[in-house]
Amino acid sequence: MQGVGGSITWILVMVAMMYFLILRPQQKQRKEREALLSSMKKGDRVITIGGIHGIIRAIKEDRVTLEVASEVYVHFNKSAVASIVRSDVKAEKAEEPEEVAVSEPEEAEYVVEQDQPEQETTKS
Repeated sequence: MQGVGGSITWILVMVAMMYFLILRPQQKQRKEREALLSSMKKGDRVITIGGIHGIIRAIKEDRVTLEVASEVYVHFNKSAVASIVRSDVKAEKAEEPEEVAVSEPEEAEYVVEQDQPEQETTKS
């Protein structure tokens, strides 16, 4: 009978390990994701799961409208938002890149050689 009791103990230990190693972290991630999606508001900078960066301009029940460029709006499901980019105004000003002088490219001269038809010469 000890074999049966030992087997049941190992099965319970394995179930407990699965709960703490797999199920519990997954539940925690799901709650964090729900909190992220519910905390979105107009004006937040977000990144979608496809890597598109944009600013939230409208939020409906299950859809969000992002402005990805000046006057360019794209509609996504809320679940397509991967993260919200939150940055302090002070940090943003400190990290502004210096203006770099960009020189105009020099005009390149392209020469296209055309094949000249060979002229037949006849000797008379």
